[in-house]
Amino acid sequence: MSNKTYNDLLCNTSELIVEATQADEAVYEAGSAERSTFQPLLSELRIRYTVLLSRLDAVYDQLLQPQKRLIVKRLLEACLGRLLEIKHELVELYLSDYTYDDDEALVRLGVTPHEAEPCIPQYFVREREEEVERRHNFITDTLRKLGYEPPRAKPLVLTEQQAVIIIQSHERARQGRLRGQFMKEIRLLKEKGRDQKGEMSSSAATAIQRVWRGFIARRDTRKRKKEEQLLIGMALPAYSESKAVARSEEVKQIRRNLQKEREIKFQDALVKIEEQLRAQHGVKINERIADELRRWISEYYERTGKLPEFPSEEGGGSRAMFSRQGTGIDSDLSKTSPVSSKDSKKSKESKDKKNNKAEENKNKDEADDLKNFKCTSSAFLQDMVNANEEYEDIWKYRDDEIIQHEEYDKDMIERDKMLKIEQEIRNIVDEMMRNELELLQAAFDRDRAHKGKKAKKPQKKVRRGGKKSKKKKEKDLTPDRTTESLFEELVTNGIIRPYPFVKIDDFIGDKSYAASEWRGQGREPSPCLGDIRHLVKEYCILPLGSETVRASAPIVRSVLISGPSGSGKKMLVHAICSEVGAMLFDLTPANIVGKYPGKTGLIMLIHLVMKVSRLLQPSVIWMDDAEKPFVKKIPKTDKTDPKRLKKDLVKIMKGICPEDRVLFVGTCRTPWEAEQKLLFQCYSKVIQIPRADYGSISLMWQTQLHKAGALSSKLELSCLSRVCDSYTIGTLLSALDSVLTTKRRLQLRVRALTAQEVAIQLSSLEPVYAEQDAAAESWWLKTPMERRRQRVLQRLLELEQENEERAAAGKSEELKERFAPLRGKKTPRTPCETYIPYKKNLQSEKSYYMTLQNINFMTVNIHSITENIWSSYMG
Repeated sequence: MSNKTYNDLLCNTSELIVEATQADEAVYEAGSAERSTFQPLLSELRIRYTVLLSRLDAVYDQLLQPQKRLIVKRLLEACLGRLLEIKHELVELYLSDYTYDDDEALVRLGVTPHEAEPCIPQYFVREREEEVERRHNFITDTLRKLGYEPPRAKPLVLTEQQAVIIIQSHERARQGRLRGQFMKEIRLLKEKGRDQKGEMSSSAATAIQRVWRGFIARRDTRKRKKEEQLLIGMALPAYSESKAVARSEEVKQIRRNLQKEREIKFQDALVKIEEQLRAQHGVKINERIADELRRWISEYYERTGKLPEFPSEEGGGSRAMFSRQGTGIDSDLSKTSPVSSKDSKKSKESKDKKNNKAEENKNKDEADDLKNFKCTSSAFLQDMVNANEEYEDIWKYRDDEIIQHEEYDKDMIERDKMLKIEQEIRNIVDEMMRNELELLQAAFDRDRAHKGKKAKKPQKKVRRGGKKSKKKKEKDLTPDRTTESLFEELVTNGIIRPYPFVKIDDFIGDKSYAASEWRGQGREPSPCLGDIRHLVKEYCILPLGSETVRASAPIVRSVLISGPSGSGKKMLVHAICSEVGAMLFDLTPANIVGKYPGKTGLIMLIHLVMKVSRLLQPSVIWMDDAEKPFVKKIPKTDKTDPKRLKKDLVKIMKGICPEDRVLFVGTCRTPWEAEQKLLFQCYSKVIQIPRADYGSISLMWQTQLHKAGALSSKLELSCLSRVCDSYTIGTLLSALDSVLTTKRRLQLRVRALTAQEVAIQLSSLEPVYAEQDAAAESWWLKTPMERRRQRVLQRLLELEQENEERAAAGKSEELKERFAPLRGKKTPRTPCETYIPYKKNLQSEKSYYMTLQNINFMTVNIHSITENIWSSYMG
């Protein structure tokens, strides 16, 4: 595509950013509200930022203008960081790591579920291609020196009987071919003789023509039917590389090469223009700033009679001195007046009243806290707004030769460099002025004969980075060694290991499309494999790819991935490393057996892993069989010493700082065998790979069979997917590889693949049994996030029951108030109340009031009858 296409796409994206940021700011203005209010708003925002992420990634990947790409990168990283913030807000809102797409938001924004899944920005690896390739080559060369060779196909080892059978079959085939050739020659001789005699009958020719024409007609019918199915989308075309897609990739690569050329020119221009500006304006700027400062100091001395205090560089320097106001005298308003005893008594009484009210409204406030929600402040929203405004002010409405040719803007470089040069020169002049002021102050003190007074010392440097960190620096055990030597040592010992390049999208799985409806009904949906892929992107891949995002976004230090054998745990680890170009450190108990022995060796191992992982960021520290260090009883047959790292794992997790692009990933099959408290202390997030559902299995079969060319109308995918219900995706792929041998692939054109062949192969493989599913489900209920959600739900139910009991108690109070005239002393008593001598003999107060009520009712009836008789008599 052309430059105009990407510029127009960026303009449209800028308008979408304005809409998204306005909706985002409206969410913050809402403050605290019910959770049901924020659910659709945050879901819609997440989808908006996901669409923006894919658009900005496409623009940044193909845009040529280097200065405009800097703004686009700022927008891209701010969008990515804001997307992760919204993800964590949704987690707190739903109290679940799985945040499903809202159907109404998807329909409203016109986005498909596939588009609502975040993409991986291409610059994560593309801008580090040389570095990643250099590290990979270093690992390969080191292993080759040690005698390690990449795995090759294993040679076929046959027994003597198998070899004899193969030789016999080949000999029979050779004899059959010779016999067939001999019979073919005899048949040709006979046909030649019949042609010469003219004995061929017309009936034989007609029969041959009829068969041939029928074959042609059936073949054309099948061809037309297949074309019609392809047209309406009922069948997939043959798997092949599209020429249009290949051409598009070629064009993109050409533009990437042009990007590198423009970037090199831009960097050269930065250096040359800065040198020219320093040579032309450096001396003038120095003299101007010095004259301004000396004039200001003299004016200040004439006005106040003393020399000014010059701020430090961290305090703002001369710029802060120009803008400083006030005399430094503390105002009287800042001094607090003493509190009188009466006021203190009143405050105590008011505090007591407040405490009483707080106790009364405790349940109500607790219910409000559980039902209400408030979004936390964002570290990326304002940066996105500022970057978008800068783009609109500078680039959006420009139409000149610079935009058309996508070259750098010299005027912008000069303005930026002038500001930089002026600030550097100002710092130099400020330091010179501090020295001059010290000399002037000393001379001034001597002239005034102030011998007792000493010149004021320059201000101490003020640390602007917040409070000083109390964290002690770790002692460097290898201060004299280079990074390359440490890298080579870990590669030699097998701690750093190569991994296959795998994309996260190769983890095939469909998403849960009914999850939002289930949550609307108050039920917690079960995730699908597509939701697991989505979660790994948000927790593992996206935060590791960018330094800016990692430093400011909510941090995830460690992730535990659990699932049955063959569910794709190692594939996810390799995909995380591949998508961000990370180094893989293997701390599996079986891998560190006999390496760095003893206590000192263990300390050195942990030190090397943490040091090198920070030096070679991004890094992934992986531990397979992550439950073994926390198992209560180790089998005697296990010689790997899995508890060796038990006490140090928590230290490793805590040692990962927000600015470190390091992630600890653990994979396990039976996490319920470990001590849960220690396990969850190490891993902040837990991802459990569920059993493959029907949609994911069907999608996997359709994708893999289409690539293999084995997809046909005779293969019933629905039936095959139902049969494979209790198997993992890895098990199904291994069964498919066993079925589709080289010989069977050659026979696909003649004999189509059937579901029976795959089912027969699956019968010899291990499924996931119901007991394992039940154990995994019961363990999932003990995870921290699930337990927290259950506690909140239980507390809400208790508060609802308390409210119902309080309402019932209120009704009983109303009944008592209705009977208050009968039992109060100040209310007038009826004549019948006087003649109840057996009040104390009643069984309860309730029976007393019931009796009293009946007597009063009888009294009222007698009075009414008497009045009726008297009125009829008088009438």
